[in-house]
Amino acid sequence: MHALASSTGTFHAVRLGPGQNLTQGLRRVFADSGTQAMAIVTCVGSLTDVVIRHANQPDGTAYSGHFEITSLTGTLDAKSQHLHLTIADDQGRAFGGHLMPAGSAVFTTTEIVVLALPGLHFDRAPCPLSGYDELVVTGRR
Repeated sequence: MHALASSTGTFHAVRLGPGQNLTQGLRRVFADSGTQAMAIVTCVGSLTDVVIRHANQPDGTAYSGHFEITSLTGTLDAKSQHLHLTIADDQGRAFGGHLMPAGSAVFTTTEIVVLALPGLHFDRAPCPLSGYDELVVTGRR
C-alpha cells in the first residue's frame, strides 16, 4: 500500500453532443485542464453505441441501441484512463463494466463533471498481485 497523497481540486463541466465519443471527450477535457490527475465526479446522459469489458473477460462486448448512462466513475492520467460504466437499456435492465476507449457514441447528450487534481500525478505500473497495470499516485512532478 502506498502513502496517502492529497490535493486541492478544480471542477470542470462539459456537455458532449450527439455522435461524440465519450472517452475521446474525456481525454479532451483532461488535456485542456493541464492536470496530471483527474477523477470523474458525475456523468449522466445517453449512448447509442458502447463497448464494455465485463468482469473477468479478456475482450470488450459491443452494444448498439439506446442506453441511459446511470453511472460513470474512474480516473484519468496522461496516457490512459480506468473508467467503469453502468448503463440501462429500454427495459430498465442495468449492466456495466470497464468502458473501452473505442465505440462509445453519445445519443442525445452527456453531461460530465470532473475533478482535476493539480497536486497529484497519476500513472500506471504493473502490479504483481493483479497482473494488470494499476494506478500509482504521487505528488505532481
